[in-house]
Amino acid sequence: MNPMTSLGLRFVRRPGPGGRAANLAAFGATAIVALLITFLVAGTLGLTERSDRIGWRVSDGGDAGTAVGVTKNVDDMVDGKPFQRLDLAVVNEKRNAELPPPPGLPHAPKPGEVFVSPALAKLWGPDLAKRYGVATPTGTISSDGLSSPDELVAIRGLAENAPGLQQNNHPNYLDTWRGTSTDERIATLLALVAFGIALVLFPVLSLVGQAAGVAAKRREHRLAALRLAGATRSQVLRLSAVEQAVLGLLGAIAGLIGYTALSPLIARIPLGGGRWYVSDLTVSWWLVLVVLAVVPLLSVLSALIGLGRVSITPLGVVRGQTRKGITPFRLGLLVVGPVILGVIGTGGALLPLVIGVGFGALAVRVVGPFAVQIIGKILAGTAKGPVALLAGRRLVDDPKAAFRPVAALVLSGFVTGFLALFMPYGINGDGKDAAFEFYTTQTVAQDAKDRLARAGLKGEVSTGDQTVEIVVPGNNRETVRTVLYDLVPGKVPLTDAENDQHQAGLYLDMRLGVALLLGLVFVTGAASTAAGAVGTALDQAGPAKALRRSGVPLSVIERSSRLAAVVPVVGVGLPVVGFGALCGLLLSGGQVITQGNWGVLLLFGQVAVGLILVALAGAAGAPVLRKASVG
Repeated sequence: MNPMTSLGLRFVRRPGPGGRAANLAAFGATAIVALLITFLVAGTLGLTERSDRIGWRVSDGGDAGTAVGVTKNVDDMVDGKPFQRLDLAVVNEKRNAELPPPPGLPHAPKPGEVFVSPALAKLWGPDLAKRYGVATPTGTISSDGLSSPDELVAIRGLAENAPGLQQNNHPNYLDTWRGTSTDERIATLLALVAFGIALVLFPVLSLVGQAAGVAAKRREHRLAALRLAGATRSQVLRLSAVEQAVLGLLGAIAGLIGYTALSPLIARIPLGGGRWYVSDLTVSWWLVLVVLAVVPLLSVLSALIGLGRVSITPLGVVRGQTRKGITPFRLGLLVVGPVILGVIGTGGALLPLVIGVGFGALAVRVVGPFAVQIIGKILAGTAKGPVALLAGRRLVDDPKAAFRPVAALVLSGFVTGFLALFMPYGINGDGKDAAFEFYTTQTVAQDAKDRLARAGLKGEVSTGDQTVEIVVPGNNRETVRTVLYDLVPGKVPLTDAENDQHQAGLYLDMRLGVALLLGLVFVTGAASTAAGAVGTALDQAGPAKALRRSGVPLSVIERSSRLAAVVPVVGVGLPVVGFGALCGLLLSGGQVITQGNWGVLLLFGQVAVGLILVALAGAAGAPVLRKASVG
């Protein structure tokens, strides 16, 4: 074994003073990175699998002359819950006999047969029995043909050229029962996932860097000593790479185990119309290999980048040479993302949108240290006591190190500010809930009156310009719906409010997606801040030890450390929230899409959570600083 490899493994087993705390912090942060990456990738693949199982229901583009069947999706209601009805007719029996059946079904439904999802079977009652003409469903759809165990769907077999499936009704013609078109709701979710990954990418990468650099100062001095003792640059880098790779690999394994343990709980998230099948979220073997390779690789790269100064100027590290200041040229990045978002607007393609958001987040990450440097100069210049003076000088001397522990938390402010103004809240609830309305011929009005009269039901039928409106008594709406069920072929009687319920599912997904996205960002921020607190405490051990020997009280050192941690969050985080809001405003064309006070609560919640996380991180780093500065 190479001597440097052996030495790197030894440093992992016996890290030396302060090393155990640093390694534990790096291990925990890396485990969270692995868990988040696994969750994002597995969730995206799971959505694709869900779409593939039901893709045949929305497939189209078949030739009317050679199609095996025709289908039409119809919005329906039962017990106040929206569900989908799929009317299906086989038009080529010979071809049907040669093809595999539709997913989840033993065969393509024959006229009069009705297959329902298990969730809808539980809601089956007299009204559905009358509407479909069967006392009980013919069978249930298996999980192979369902997006979710909660999905409400019925597949009804009809005769060829049945009302609602004729050519003038524009049905879907299918060449096969195994079409893989993407469901519209899931397609929108996949686009939102890509958008969300762009928002959360930089906080996650920041956490990777934090995990790799949590003991940067300790490693710098140790490796610089080896360089001065005669070790070559490549040997120093190899030693650091081995040490970080082992920690990254162990963290990746822990993250995969943690995700597997949490999968049953994650599967209960009602996204995309219902809960998930656990199999949709199960990690495949190749994803395990990817995580086990990518997470340690990112950790090693981050560690090597952070050690570039050691490999070049080891004497400068030992002497404590001040780092080069940060130039203001990076401020130019602040205009790139907003300009892209303002130009493309909400109607732009997904890729430019993701690029614009990515540039906005990159600007925060790159400009952050410069802003910390400016704030540190102001703090040190206006200090009226040792606490503020020490904190200000610490920020000025190494703004990158001061910003690194709270980078993920500050980036979460960008995400929050963006979503607070740009995220639609949902259906406005103005739809009428007292009348069925049809856009059809006037002869339907008389048919409706006759049906209601024969059923002994009261209902006011009025006509307008090519419309028929039927006022529905609120206490027996389902009964009226059943009586009028096939009044217009391919159209179920629904009120405006019920139509809104069918459309509201996507908005509910978006709101839940925002909550999940912010949860991921806050978890990332919390892990990064906690790991950063430990790393900062170890970095400051030498100066703190010297200050204690010169008579500075430990309480002053700890208070200055906490102030140096809070200042970047408040001084940089709050402007970043405004910058994120500006990006969201530009993307929406200058209109605040969010309704109600939801956005304001989100902003205040972000600030409160940020301050709480900093306080907790400070509490976690205080014991490490106290112990490391003794001597």
